[in-house]
Amino acid sequence: MKEILKHITNFYLYSSLHIGFCSVYLYLFTINRFDLQVDLNYLLFVFSSTIFIYSIHRLIGINKVKKFAHKGRFAVIEKFKSHILVYAVLSFILCCYLFLDFEWSRIVIISGAGIISVLYTIPIFGKSMRLRDFSFIKIFLIAIVWAYVTGSVPLYEQGAPMGEIILYFLVVVFFFIAITIPFDIRDFYVDSTNKVLTIPILLGKDRSIKLTFGLLSATVLFDLLLMLYYHPPVIGTISISVTCLIVGLIIYRIRHKESDYYFSGLLDTVIMFPYTIITLIGFF
Repeated sequence: MKEILKHITNFYLYSSLHIGFCSVYLYLFTINRFDLQVDLNYLLFVFSSTIFIYSIHRLIGINKVKKFAHKGRFAVIEKFKSHILVYAVLSFILCCYLFLDFEWSRIVIISGAGIISVLYTIPIFGKSMRLRDFSFIKIFLIAIVWAYVTGSVPLYEQGAPMGEIILYFLVVVFFFIAITIPFDIRDFYVDSTNKVLTIPILLGKDRSIKLTFGLLSATVLFDLLLMLYYHPPVIGTISISVTCLIVGLIIYRIRHKESDYYFSGLLDTVIMFPYTIITLIGFF
């Protein structure tokens, strides 16, 4: 039974289904918090494009870490490469179908994020490098694309003030940088081997963890400013604050964790917390 549960968990996490649902939850949090209309086609596009990008990232990335291919998550990805390829193809087909059905205005505003995401994963630069292989850049690209696609685009399309869009964008960017730094701590030796400078390599693990606490504090601070200046329901700020507190507790213990389930499982799952919390508070 334990082995069956392990296989199911591996399928869910490394097929990129989990991170796909995380993107949907963050989009729905934006919709719920700012009382916007759900766009089902855009929701499916966010879901399918996330699965496609993360699947391709895993397939290409495994070829760049051959020294570690027999360890941990790399061994799982290596084992199920053919499965992941199928998920990537299916999600790409759905993603393209939805993208081509969008109005030109939407195509224009999301194309930049799409180009960045593709360049992040595909090695088209010199020495077979991807955008993520350039020092320090990957953490900011992840945060910017997630904040833009799940927050800025829905707000902009439904007529939100630019100041509100910018403040919410910064809230999500700070949050994502905070939860991405632990992944760079996890990948410390892999990045060192590949000569990719990251924040943990530059600052060390302890100071990097302290930086995440500062970023979580900035997330709450900017969310308070958002509430004071643009008056979205306070329930959204409560959910962000509670999420940041939980994330802080998780990250506090990060230096003692090696299992990727703690990262790709628990730490990715915190992306779902704001929508889950706002929904539970609204229910009661």
